[in-house]
Amino acid sequence: MDLMSALLETFAPTRCAGCDIPGTLLCDECTAQLAVIDPEHACDVCGAPYGWLTCTECWNSEPAFVAARTLALLEPPLSRCLVVYKDAGEKRLARVLGDMLAGLAGDWLGWAEAVTAVPATRAAVRRRGYDHAALMAARVSEVTGLTFGEFLRPAETRDQRRLGRLERRTNTADAFSCLPGVELPRYVLLLDDVMTTGATVDAAASALLAGGASEVRVCALARSW
Repeated sequence: MDLMSALLETFAPTRCAGCDIPGTLLCDECTAQLAVIDPEHACDVCGAPYGWLTCTECWNSEPAFVAARTLALLEPPLSRCLVVYKDAGEKRLARVLGDMLAGLAGDWLGWAEAVTAVPATRAAVRRRGYDHAALMAARVSEVTGLTFGEFLRPAETRDQRRLGRLERRTNTADAFSCLPGVELPRYVLLLDDVMTTGATVDAAASALLAGGASEVRVCALARSW
């Protein structure tokens, strides 16, 4: 540990984002307490936790992505980790959360030709000082060897967190477009932190397909349920 790191640990010690104990960014106990979604009972299209027989989330719609996986329900300690990461400026959690996403992708890593992230709005980047999803995607690229591409640009939309299901769909219509001059790979793994109705990742996947991708799959850390 260099001198600067030692000083930082002395005056602002690393603490678990889940329970606040010192010494680690996410302790083993909090990791064990994640409300992990059982993939055998999840919808194999949208990743809804209990949609393996009849999915009420996507049964009457056809999303632009062909499949989605989510790691755990948006409950403590994962929900607190995301708040600490996104709103308290603990950028080091990008490594921890990125590793989780890489593990979630599993066998899809052999299918994907590149990984990208749902981009944060310019307002969110100004507020936080960084694009939280892009940092996680960069970590996935680092540990898997997949190319990380920033393929999308966002339009300015309303904050989704207080919107209902229909409002989310309306709010994300044409929310993304592909960056000009970017040649997209055929198979793209799209990453995000939280998936609720799937409207945001659906809009992002639609933009990727319009830009030349052949197939998009989605991995998100948390499912709001």
